[in-house]
Amino acid sequence: MTAYLVDVHHLTHTCPANPDEPHPYDTRRTIVAVAPGGPCRNPVTVSCGGTSTVIDCGRREPAARQCPACRITVIEHTVTFTHTGHHRPQHQAQSVPAGLATIPCRTCGGPLAAVFADSGIHLLCQPQHPTTGFAA
Repeated sequence: MTAYLVDVHHLTHTCPANPDEPHPYDTRRTIVAVAPGGPCRNPVTVSCGGTSTVIDCGRREPAARQCPACRITVIEHTVTFTHTGHHRPQHQAQSVPAGLATIPCRTCGGPLAAVFADSGIHLLCQPQHPTTGFAA
């Protein structure tokens, strides 16, 4: 049996939806040690076309049919928690103007969304060069 010794660290917080119960939002696992199980005791022959090869049963078989050497076991060595506090919105959302602006786009003359009223042009419209009349 190959055994992995793992340290687990949970970062927890509380949300406005459930302020009484902290819950994990990030879990990190660190492998501390590995104890190899040794060579496979029940190798499997696989074939493709005219070629056959022998591989470890742990690469092919489900866990229930793997030999003890190929079976993997994870052992939690240390489990720690860090509570990062109560999370809430950081700022109030600003309202964005809706609809069309009262003036058209300065470059193409098309209707302009109200959110672009301050700039006076669409996002992809290029201001025209004053002497050539082409986009700058």
